[in-house]
Amino acid sequence: MRGRRVVAALAVPVVLAFASHAHASVDPNGTSTIVEVPVDEPVDEQGGVSVPPEVVSVSTVPSATTTVPVGCPPAPVSQAVFVGKVKVLDATQALFEVVRLRSGSLGGYSTEVPNVDGTVVTEVGIYYGRDVKFLEVGDSYLVGTALDATTGRIYSRVTEAAPLFGGNEVADINNSGIVCPDFADVARTLNVDGSSVESGVLSGLSGESDRVTLAVLVPAGLVLLGLVTLVLIRRSLPA
Repeated sequence: MRGRRVVAALAVPVVLAFASHAHASVDPNGTSTIVEVPVDEPVDEQGGVSVPPEVVSVSTVPSATTTVPVGCPPAPVSQAVFVGKVKVLDATQALFEVVRLRSGSLGGYSTEVPNVDGTVVTEVGIYYGRDVKFLEVGDSYLVGTALDATTGRIYSRVTEAAPLFGGNEVADINNSGIVCPDFADVARTLNVDGSSVESGVLSGLSGESDRVTLAVLVPAGLVLLGLVTLVLIRRSLPA
C-alpha cells in the first residue's frame, strides 16, 4: 500500500508537467480541444514577483507649430478682412462702410454711425498712401488689412509690396542655403470677386477721356499756331 502511494506521488508531477506543455487533447468523440499555452511574463529575480512589461507611449499627433528659419522674415499677421464700400477718399486714406466682416477684428479702429436711412453702420478708415488713387468712391472691395506697429494705424495696399532693400538678393539670404517660406500679402485690397484692382499707369485716367484729349491737342495746336505765325511774320518782312 505504501509503495502505491509513492508511485502515485511521483506520477502526479509528471502528469501536470506533461499537461502544461500540451497543445491539444483528444476527447472520446474525436474532436480536438485547443489548449492555450500561457506566455511567460517577466519575473523579478529578487522577489519572484511578476513585473508588468514596460509600456512606451508613442505620440502620433504632428506638431502644429510652423518654424521659420533663422534669418527669414516672420509671417505677416492680418488685422481684419472685410468687404467694404468706399464712401470718402482723401490724399492717403479711404473711408469704408463695412458691408461684411470676413475675419479678424476692427475694434478700436472703427466707428458706428447712422446711415442716410437711419441704419447704424460700421465705418473704418484705411491708410493707402499713393495707392488710394486706384480706388473709386461708391465701389465695393475685398479689403485685407494689417497693423502698422510704428504708426498704430491699419493699412492696406492695391499694388504688390516691393521687397525691402532689394529682397533676398541684397540680404544674401539665397546664397546662405536658407530656404524662406513664401507668405501671401495679407494687406491687399482686391475686387469683390478676388481679382486685382486695376493699378496701371493709365488706370487713374478712366472716365476722363475728354481731359486727356484736350491735354494732348491743346499743346500741339499752340505749337502749330506758333509756327504758322512765325512763317507769316517772316513773309511780311521786306527782303
